[in-house]
Amino acid sequence: MVYVGSRGGIEEKLMPQANISLLAIHCGKFRRYHKTKFLNLVDPTTIFKNLIDFKNFILGIFDSFKILRAEDPDLVFLKGGYVSLPFGIACRLKRVPYFLHESDVIPGLANKLLLKRAEKIFVSYPVEHYADMPKERLVYAGNPIRKDILEGDKKKAAELFDLDKNLKTILIIGGSQGAHVINELIAEKLKDYLEDFQIIHIAGDYDFDWLEFKSKKVTNRERYKLFTFLSGDLKHAYATADLVITRAGNNVLTEVAAAKKPAIIIPLESSANDHQLANAKVYSREGAAYVMIQSHLDSGKLLRQVRSLLNDTEELNFLSGKISKFYNPDSAELIAGNLIDFYKSCSKDMLREEEASEKGHSKKSRTRKNTEK
Repeated sequence: MVYVGSRGGIEEKLMPQANISLLAIHCGKFRRYHKTKFLNLVDPTTIFKNLIDFKNFILGIFDSFKILRAEDPDLVFLKGGYVSLPFGIACRLKRVPYFLHESDVIPGLANKLLLKRAEKIFVSYPVEHYADMPKERLVYAGNPIRKDILEGDKKKAAELFDLDKNLKTILIIGGSQGAHVINELIAEKLKDYLEDFQIIHIAGDYDFDWLEFKSKKVTNRERYKLFTFLSGDLKHAYATADLVITRAGNNVLTEVAAAKKPAIIIPLESSANDHQLANAKVYSREGAAYVMIQSHLDSGKLLRQVRSLLNDTEELNFLSGKISKFYNPDSAELIAGNLIDFYKSCSKDMLREEEASEKGHSKKSRTRKNTEK
């Protein structure tokens, strides 16, 4: 098995730490910072970055060809995202069968361009949520996550984060880059939060320094646990959290669902195709999480909602039960099973073709011998 990722991406740092070898390729995003296509086409910053990334995208196709030639895979599994597109195009050109996984309710650009030739498309939500995708090839599989997320320990968390067992804990997580707006909303009312609660705040690299500086002036500073990023210890943070405040990227949402944690979801409004808002709406319709729209939100409103929830044990238990239904513990096994079945069926077809070819060759040989006699 071979893993492929982006050159210079975070996976190039993290996967070797997990003793997983990675083949890196060039790749580039198609940047859509504005809501309208016109602004995306004329904005100089967007144009410049897209030109650079288009060059990386072309290089990525050539990188992918080299990997396909060297590894000669029987099939390829593409997780979606901008890394998948150059590799998927190389698969199409070389006629290597591939499968897709779509994490969000609204497919990303890469998957939209690749789904026509995909053998199957695994999706994270029930099939009825995907209006514009080929239903006959969709497989509701859920979203695979690291199994260690389920191995968190509340006692270990208390030691690790130096927590007060008599206080409720809020976990704030905005993805690998943090979430600037959420960070600002929390910072404005940090003093008020720390009067009643303790916080584990995964702020990302960009906002860490100013949050660290601001928090030093606040009463009850020892109740505020600030981090740029958590990897191995994230499971313990989930285990001890009474409430999670997060964006609506599906990987994080699946982790929250797996940990059965009540959540306030604040979708990123500038996400491509508003996929985060679409993800959040699915959870909201099922009563599995509270969704707060960023443009309608201020720090006081968020604080009031947090207090209301953390003082309502019945509602917290209800949310915990509802959100847990969005996690499929067999997701990875289901996907792997489909890939293995496809491989086996292809192997049988190839064997039949070889047997038919051998029979045909043997028949021709006998015919030739009879003719000679």
